[in-house]
Amino acid sequence: MNDIVEVIENENSGMVRHDDAQIDLFFKMHQKVNAKNEEISKSYNNNILVKFSDVQELHFKTVQSISSLKPVKSNINVRIAVSHNEGESEKFNSFEEFEKRNLTNPNPTSDVLFVYSFSIYDKETDSFENYKVMAHVRSRVAELNQIEKEAPPFISSALVSSMVTTTAKITVHYSDYVKARHFTAMFDEWVRGCDESKNIEIINKLKKISHLIAKFGKLAIYSALGFFTVTAIDSAAPSSNEILKFLVAYTSIFVVVGGISEVILRKLELSIDSYLALSYLNINKGDAKLISEFSGRNRSSIIWSVLGVLGTIGVGIATSASYDFIKWLIA
Repeated sequence: MNDIVEVIENENSGMVRHDDAQIDLFFKMHQKVNAKNEEISKSYNNNILVKFSDVQELHFKTVQSISSLKPVKSNINVRIAVSHNEGESEKFNSFEEFEKRNLTNPNPTSDVLFVYSFSIYDKETDSFENYKVMAHVRSRVAELNQIEKEAPPFISSALVSSMVTTTAKITVHYSDYVKARHFTAMFDEWVRGCDESKNIEIINKLKKISHLIAKFGKLAIYSALGFFTVTAIDSAAPSSNEILKFLVAYTSIFVVVGGISEVILRKLELSIDSYLALSYLNINKGDAKLISEFSGRNRSSIIWSVLGVLGTIGVGIATSASYDFIKWLIA
């Protein structure tokens, strides 16, 4: 029962010996048994601006980190998946293939996923360790652009722009935690080395209270209108005819000022909410076009914000002359 039977096939048949097949099976089982499912990951919301040179650097850093661990037979299995808006996707089996991708693609790149699989032989434990490193880089502008297209009509672009999405993430399936931390540290260094868009602090602060701008802005303008009118009223008792004319004129001005102030304040609120700190992938023509579009939207948001503030101040100043204007109307 314990004898090993050796089966030798014809040398020209291309078949392996029976004991070799058993060894190969045992090796695969050994790898499977010793494989572990532990996972470590880290996500980032940084406003990183990623060009192809940055993606290339990430690949080289990852390969260099893997090589330093001396993988079995230096065998590193690389898979690259690129997703575009409109549901288009591409897959590559090497970075060299990825470099030859379609640069003229009009669909913006939503994300790029790098997957590296490799095994390490640990002499101390006399076992094989399996690793999978997944580096994920996402374009915020492409993602928000897609959400805007798919969102219901009642969802404003300002609300979509206020969303904060993950821009980079690394996940490592590991056998040794210390070695896995080596990759998260490498990825963290890469993220911090990327260019980032600058945040306008005052806009970020105003976003937190932008929903109150229209409400309290109108109250402030109505209060100013009432205050300036009351302080400007003559002490002499007006006739009943003058009082009637005054009430009609004042009510009309009240409604007009309220309507104008609401339009201006609402536009100011939307302009503040619509501002987006850019974060993107720029690796084809579709990306460049979308980035240009969002940059233009940000410029418009800033311009309209300034005009909204000036318009609100203008309406407030105009209320100081409301009584004189009413007197002129009823004279």
